[in-house]
Amino acid sequence: MRALVVDDDSMNRELLRRMLVRLGWSVDDASDGRAAQASCEHASYDLVLVDLMMPGIDGMATAGAIRAATKEAASGGPCLIAASGSERRDDHDAVFDGFLGKPFILSELASCIEAALKCRRQPGLPPSRGDGPATGSAI
Repeated sequence: MRALVVDDDSMNRELLRRMLVRLGWSVDDASDGRAAQASCEHASYDLVLVDLMMPGIDGMATAGAIRAATKEAASGGPCLIAASGSERRDDHDAVFDGFLGKPFILSELASCIEAALKCRRQPGLPPSRGDGPATGSAI
């Protein structure tokens, strides 16, 4: 399985990369929305984790562009998960398949991915909902 991590913070990108590798994923990363869109034009991803608060093109716009560009793919495009230190909002459900609160915790990342992938495979299920910022240890 192949994932793309999109975050303007290099430490967050590296942390998510390491966590995803521990979960068995092959991981690429992008530091902004434009780079993420370019990556999705040249590679096929099963999962894209997108930081909501990025300069330039924010996470909602980035995810919307990726969703629009990949909706014709046989797979229906990648599973999109929002990553944010703030509370999940209802408008996230229109674009994202899941929500992951910061700080990142490996077990919560794994659960969020599992639920979001299940949601993508079974249309009609509600998106995976996090409870906002996570608590506990990062890894």
